Amino acid sequence: MPIRVNFRDHCFAAAEYRTIGVWRASRRTGTDRGRPELFTQAGHDHGHGHGHGTGVRWLDLVVGVSAFFISIVSLVVSIEHGRTMEKMVEQNEKLVAAGTMPFLAVSGSQLDPVTQKPFLRIELKNGGVGPAVVDWFEIRYKGAPMGSSAELLKACCFAALPRDGHTKGVIYSNVSQSIMPARDSLFLLQLDPESAGKDLYVALDAARKDLTMKACYCSVLDECWLSDFDGRPKKVKECKAPAGTKSW
Repeated sequence: MPIRVNFRDHCFAAAEYRTIGVWRASRRTGTDRGRPELFTQAGHDHGHGHGHGTGVRWLDLVVGVSAFFISIVSLVVSIEHGRTMEKMVEQNEKLVAAGTMPFLAVSGSQLDPVTQKPFLRIELKNGGVGPAVVDWFEIRYKGAPMGSSAELLKACCFAALPRDGHTKGVIYSNVSQSIMPARDSLFLLQLDPESAGKDLYVALDAARKDLTMKACYCSVLDECWLSDFDGRPKKVKECKAPAGTKSW
């Protein structure tokens, strides 16, 4: 029985074979880049355009909202932790400053604590917990600055001074530009009536009500205070002596 060949089908099959062969050859040589592919193999494009969802819409939504909520909570926790650390640093700085703070105070007495005899003293004491760096200290009598005990005695008690000008039994201490350790004290002025005379003792004791004192001092951390010894000291940026100040 003769075999019939459909010429049209044969031509189409040959053309398709040649097309696929040319495309495969171009893929091997790299000369057909940019041209559309003529065919795709099964499973070639799967898995490249899809997300990582579960495929269940409500479950994907819950997972997304939970992740967003966790991110917000983490951000809030981080911010609060930073604020807490800042507060801790600030508190530590205050503790360190408090542990080095000096506090100067002035007091006076008319009796010797040992002998209980008349003995005039004006005392400066550092009652703080840290050293006091005294930049300047000033004593004024009726508003006028006094630079030494001799100047003070001439201003307040001239009539009671010896005629020869030599005063005995009077001792004073300089304090400006010095460091006073914590709990330390010194006598700004001392007068022994047995050596200086009773008249000078009485005159100076009476003049104490007209004496005013002012000081500016700092801690070892360069925190500074200005004090007039009539209340709490005022914190200042630096110790700068006013014009006309006579340091004691």
